[in-house]
Amino acid sequence: MQTESIQQYFTNLLNPTDEPGKRKTALMQATFDVIAESGFEGLRTRAVAERAGVNIATLHYYFPTKQALVEGVAQFLGAKFVLLHGPAPAPSGYCALDRLRQEFSDGRYYFEHEQKMLLVLEEFGLRGKRDPEVRKIVDMLQGHWRHGLENMVIDGMKEGTFRGDVDREETLAMLLSMFSGATSCRGDQLEAMQHGIERWLLTEEIWKATRGAEQ
Repeated sequence: MQTESIQQYFTNLLNPTDEPGKRKTALMQATFDVIAESGFEGLRTRAVAERAGVNIATLHYYFPTKQALVEGVAQFLGAKFVLLHGPAPAPSGYCALDRLRQEFSDGRYYFEHEQKMLLVLEEFGLRGKRDPEVRKIVDMLQGHWRHGLENMVIDGMKEGTFRGDVDREETLAMLLSMFSGATSCRGDQLEAMQHGIERWLLTEEIWKATRGAEQ
């Protein structure tokens, strides 16, 4: 699925315009809330239906099985990560650096304003280890994110913003691992992490230019 198609699909998922779509989204939101509060062990379809303000028959119309409901809320979570972002950083004049800083801005935003997303993501990570169908969805979401980071690294090296003497795959693996853990960090920890990553990844010329501009 192309990036634009993914964006549109997730936009329609979170903000449907038709009544059936709105009811389905309300059920996914209710499931999302239950998982955030009680984990998968506390997920009961009747509790979801009650929270969404519908009867159990209506829930089963949209999601015939509990598995279908779980898969639906996995896509709902993915839509949130694709569409919800932190404030855009002040333009630095270097596209790859701005994209890198946006990742940190997103991490701060999720930590400060969207803790439920992080809780549900953790639950799905555990669920995906046992559930192949959920794992497929988790892999798709991670693949979309990985593709974006990979393009950032490639473009940054091509434009001379990022160092060219580091291994691209190793850099990507390090960034993926770091950002995966960054969502559990406080703001001051993220600031220190961002400073260290920029000092390591930026060329000396870009590092000095951006530091001077910020002083």
